[in-house]
Amino acid sequence: MKRRRSLSAVLAAVLSVMGATGAIAQAQTQTWPTSPVHIIVSSGAGGTADILARLIGEHLARSLKQPVVIEDKPGAGGNLGAAMVARAKPDGYTLLMSGAPTHSVGPHLYKNLGYEPMRDVPPLAMVAAGPNLLVVNASLPVKSLQDLIKLGRERKLNYSSAGVGTSGHLAAALLKRSTGMDARHVPYKSGPEAVTGVLSGQIDFIFFTVPSLLPQVEAGQLRALAITSATRSALVPNVPTVAELGFPDFEVLAWYALFTPRDTPPDIVAKLTSGVQKAVDAPELREKMLKLGVEPKYMDPAQLTAYVAAESPKLGKLIQDSGITAQ
Repeated sequence: MKRRRSLSAVLAAVLSVMGATGAIAQAQTQTWPTSPVHIIVSSGAGGTADILARLIGEHLARSLKQPVVIEDKPGAGGNLGAAMVARAKPDGYTLLMSGAPTHSVGPHLYKNLGYEPMRDVPPLAMVAAGPNLLVVNASLPVKSLQDLIKLGRERKLNYSSAGVGTSGHLAAALLKRSTGMDARHVPYKSGPEAVTGVLSGQIDFIFFTVPSLLPQVEAGQLRALAITSATRSALVPNVPTVAELGFPDFEVLAWYALFTPRDTPPDIVAKLTSGVQKAVDAPELREKMLKLGVEPKYMDPAQLTAYVAAESPKLGKLIQDSGITAQ
């Protein structure tokens, strides 16, 4: 009888502690946030992801009534920053700004990431997406996409990118696979360096963001041949899509999203997604995004999870077919 009473007392104590712990956790969730929120950007300062993080961060800071601090942690194809967030405490104070490089591409390029992106850094919300513009040096004897393909079948060309597994790299790889043209990939450390390679004449072509190329296109230094979105861009309405030039399934977009550490409380995730959606819907933010060459594109966690589930296998097959490996 005494033993049963002792067990009952222990059980009651455990349940009491559990109840108190749950109550504390619930109270913490209700008062969250009480300190600054940090957004880790998986790419370099001054890039599109960095600028988007700052734009979204300004709006989030107002809605959360706490500062939002942006930290750039580039390296290893974005996986350095993503791994940091994967190891962070799941309390809503550390987020990741990234996209396809870490969540759709990385698992197919890197064998030992040390974490599983979609499991350990799950989606919070997509915020924007944008196409790449295909351009060549104006001195190259091509006037159209078909001219480039023809030249690439006659001799080996080369193309630059901001790095292995970027959307520009994959767009070029898809063009090669779709057309049978021959071209060698020359990865650079940054987008501006990759564009400079084309401007100097050392590189034949590049797929890159529209605003970064538009001044050189308008100056006659680069010639725009096509764009990688399913529909034409308002920034370059006279430039056709690759799809309308004979490759109907061709679409490669750079997309940007926020992610959280696994097991972040659902109530905190809900607050964050609500704040992000309000930011993405803000008219003044839309205008700033368009100047970056991207369009506001909100997806909640479930929608973004489904998007990656559809995109990742396609990119994985392209990576495998093209023999792309991490360098």
